[in-house]
Amino acid sequence: MECAALSERSERGMPLAKALANANRPQATPLEVFKLARKKWLESKRISIGDLANEVGVSRVTLYRWVGSKEHLIEEILWSFAKPTYENAVKETPGNGVEHFVGVQRRFLNDLATFEPMRRFVHENPTVAVRIQTKDAQSAHSRIIDLLTKHLIQQASAGHLRLPMPAARMAEMIIFTNGALLYSALVGGRDPRPAIEQACIITRLLLQGEFQELAPAAVRSSKKKPND
Repeated sequence: MECAALSERSERGMPLAKALANANRPQATPLEVFKLARKKWLESKRISIGDLANEVGVSRVTLYRWVGSKEHLIEEILWSFAKPTYENAVKETPGNGVEHFVGVQRRFLNDLATFEPMRRFVHENPTVAVRIQTKDAQSAHSRIIDLLTKHLIQQASAGHLRLPMPAARMAEMIIFTNGALLYSALVGGRDPRPAIEQACIITRLLLQGEFQELAPAAVRSSKKKPND
């Protein structure tokens, strides 16, 4: 009798038996994984590739193929909040030109700083937060730079801004400066408002051309020949 029970359990553990048992279960998708991971992140729960794979009923190999890595998955979660937050800041900040753009940055940074899941993530994962901020062109950080670049170009094309350097270069400088100031405050558990105001002061100075010499110097340095 005991042997029969063991045999039955063994058969239930075979791949075919598992497949039949899950035959009526909806097929998992990458979007389902993203939604589940996003919910965990909002609830401050640990995100594990293994746990996610088990919950949606796919192998770890399949899940890694879908999301790339745990860090890439977190980036997509961050981007899903950052993009609409910035777009809303643009829509809801009145005016045009320097004060409008600075106001958008203030609103964007304040919304991020007061969003509890974001505050918690940066405070508890400073190394990951900084690594994401300095990754390649496909990262969430670089996509935020693209958002700022488009905003700067739109304002300049409409005649509201005279950019003292290429829009992409300026957007990169603004984002790196803003990120460094905001992350420093959040990691240190400090009130982020002074850091946000510092970021706005620097953004205004950049737009007014106060640091104009930084871009040409960087360009000249990058174009130097090895034997110069």
